[in-house]
Amino acid sequence: MKDRYGRPKIDRLPTTSRRGFLTWWMGGLMAATVGAGCAPLAVYLLPPAAVGQVRKRITVTLPQTLASLAEGAAVRFDAPPNGSFTMADGGGANSAGSATFGGYLTREGGALRVLGITCPHLGCSYNFDSGLKHFLCPCHGSQFALDGKVLRGPATFPLSHLTWEHGAAPDEILVDGLTTS
Repeated sequence: MKDRYGRPKIDRLPTTSRRGFLTWWMGGLMAATVGAGCAPLAVYLLPPAAVGQVRKRITVTLPQTLASLAEGAAVRFDAPPNGSFTMADGGGANSAGSATFGGYLTREGGALRVLGITCPHLGCSYNFDSGLKHFLCPCHGSQFALDGKVLRGPATFPLSHLTWEHGAAPDEILVDGLTTS
């Protein structure tokens, strides 16, 4: 085979112009940059499932019976070392399905409520003030009523509730959560 000038035709690889090379090079560079920027975001939005964790009701033994909890009072409890409680609702730093490692059982107007211990403003653990009969966040001064509503900011969302039920004993409650084993 000969080319149009009569010389023998040599099979060559297709040549790439400078413009074509720069186009492919810039496209690869942009793809690598977007991939490097999106990888941490993907891990944040889609966290890996914890290995060996089982969703179940965690038995919590309180320091007093449910019937003896006075009106306007709250009793604190903690998650076991190998588990956490699952928030049923939330806003701000809390969201439904997020973990919390403690809570409060409250009685107000005769109703019992179980609240997660994580402040919705920035995730600090709040405390109960028995004199004021409401919750105080030591980090930024937010205050919450016994039902979880915001009394004073900077928090703009109420406290998260935990799904629970009465336990077998009068001083036990069962709270939704995750445990390892």
